[in-house]
Amino acid sequence: MTNLKIIPEEKPDINKVQTCNLLDKSALSKNLFTKEECARIIEIGRSWEVINAQIQTKSSEEESETNDDYRNCKMYGPPIDETVGWLWIGQKISAAIYNFNAKEGWKFNIIGMAERPMLMEYEEGQGKYDWHMDLGPSRLASTRKLGFSLLLNDDYEGGEFQIKTGQENYIPAHQEAGTLLFFPSYLVHRVTLVTRGTRSAIVGWITGNSFS
Repeated sequence: MTNLKIIPEEKPDINKVQTCNLLDKSALSKNLFTKEECARIIEIGRSWEVINAQIQTKSSEEESETNDDYRNCKMYGPPIDETVGWLWIGQKISAAIYNFNAKEGWKFNIIGMAERPMLMEYEEGQGKYDWHMDLGPSRLASTRKLGFSLLLNDDYEGGEFQIKTGQENYIPAHQEAGTLLFFPSYLVHRVTLVTRGTRSAIVGWITGNSFS
C-alpha cells in the first residue's frame, strides 16, 4: 500500500509568504484624459477597422463566437501598421496602470499590451455586455493580467460598469468622461444595457506570464 504524501512536506513560513489584500479590488484614475482628448479619441476611433465583437467559448475548435444577446456593441481596432495616430492613447493608459500596480496596487508581474486597445460603442436600446471575465484559456486571453476601460463620454443613461463581488455588485465611482477603470482580469464584470444615447470606451488589457 502506498502512503500519500503532501508536497511540500514542510509547512511554509507564513511570515515569508508575499500577500496582497487587493486581489478582489478595482482601481481608477479620474480625469486621466481631458474631455477634448476623449472627443478626439471617439472621432479617430470611428475611422478604425470594424471588428466583430465576440465572446469566449470553452471549445478547442472555436475560441470565440458571436452572441448579440450576450454581448452587443460596435468594436473598432486601430491599424497595426500605423501606430502614430493612436499609440499615445495606449502609452498614457499603460503609464497610469504600471504606476499604480507597482506602488499601491497588486504588484502583478506585467509586461505590456499584447493586444490592441479597442474602441467599443454601446448603442441605445441594445448595447450591453453580460457577466464575464476577461481571463480565458486561449493563448492570448490566458496572459491578461489587468483589464481596463477608459470612459470617453457620459452623455448616456444605463451602460453602467459593474463588478460581481459575492452576492452584491460593486459599482465603481466616477464613471464619467476621462476616467480610467482597471482591475484584475479574473474579476467577473458587465456593462448594463444602455437606455439612452451611446456609451463609448477604449478597452484593453495589460498582459504578463499566466497566473500560476
